[in-house]
Amino acid sequence: MSALARQLEADRIARDTAKAVFDARYGALKADFEARGLAGRILDEAIEQAADILDEAVTVVEEHPVAIGGTFAAVLLWFLRNPIIAGIEKLFDFGRHLKESDGEQD
Repeated sequence: MSALARQLEADRIARDTAKAVFDARYGALKADFEARGLAGRILDEAIEQAADILDEAVTVVEEHPVAIGGTFAAVLLWFLRNPIIAGIEKLFDFGRHLKESDGEQD
């Protein structure tokens, strides 16, 4: 047997082995798809990714609690800025003085 014939035989064996592995994997995927369907597979993937994100978020919070707390406080103050400003104006009666000065200009 020549070197070329041995190489051809080795390549055929490798091809047949790869095809058998592919066919086995394809058969498993096809059976899984038939059992769960597309929606079930998408839902399972989405749940798995959400769990991974939650685990990562918990890790970040555990490693940097002060930064997370500060960020949360800053966002909370940003969303509540108008009621806070209105409360301060009402408390110190800034609004009355501003309205009176606006009325004098008219």
